[in-house]
Amino acid sequence: MFNTDYVTICYIIYVPNKTFVYFGTLLYFYRTFTKHTIMTSKNKQATAFVYCRVSTEKQDTERQLRELNQFCKDNNLNTVKVYEETLSGTKSLLGRRLLLDEVAKYKPDYFIIHDYSRFSRNVKTALQMKDELHDIGVCLWSMQTNMKSLDSDGTPNPIANLVFTQLLSVYEMENEQRKKHIVSGLKLAVLKGKRLGRPIGTTVDRLAKYRRIVDMIKEQEELKVRGQKYLSVRKTAAYFDKEKSLIQKIREDMKAEGMIPSTPSQLIIS
Repeated sequence: MFNTDYVTICYIIYVPNKTFVYFGTLLYFYRTFTKHTIMTSKNKQATAFVYCRVSTEKQDTERQLRELNQFCKDNNLNTVKVYEETLSGTKSLLGRRLLLDEVAKYKPDYFIIHDYSRFSRNVKTALQMKDELHDIGVCLWSMQTNMKSLDSDGTPNPIANLVFTQLLSVYEMENEQRKKHIVSGLKLAVLKGKRLGRPIGTTVDRLAKYRRIVDMIKEQEELKVRGQKYLSVRKTAAYFDKEKSLIQKIREDMKAEGMIPSTPSQLIIS
């Protein structure tokens, strides 16, 4: 006997200066042999790569992690890696390369996320990431919808992928509207005579402010000395969604403080 999951997709129209208007609803019947089909043999416990993301340092992944761990336990999944990130969900594919490389290293059965907005807030990037996961046989499983991007035979699940694209489109639209509101607010502040940015004459301790970037640069310098693959200044900037000039300034500050050598040969790896 088949079990039936009901998937509701709301089509949304955004009216400027108004609220979101729900234009219509489609109801899909998603049939599976079991409600939670696990894509692995009966004698092997499926593996999971748990992913948590927040956008700023002021946020934390505690709630996501707690709920995702419980989700894996409820679905009898063996968690092989928990990956936590603090970065913008609008990053390009280049900025997510470290994550994808880490997934490829573990090759889990499932890539588990709390909801699609944690995966990405850019439709193009999200689709590219999902395709790369599929290329190495990894199924994207969202706790939000409890839908898997691949069916039990390893082929793409059309309904799950439709929901994936629709929800991401809404998240991307929300993000663009937020950007417009911020720009509008800044323009209004300037018209009122407010000066934006730091007060004249003040300085900033970049090494203290950008600790995560500092740690990344030190790590990449060590990889460089070992002759292993490392992130260039440009790729580091893309990963953190920062200007290349900022990364270069941080590197100069680190050299001045003796945190990294002026030349690679000065770095000694114990």
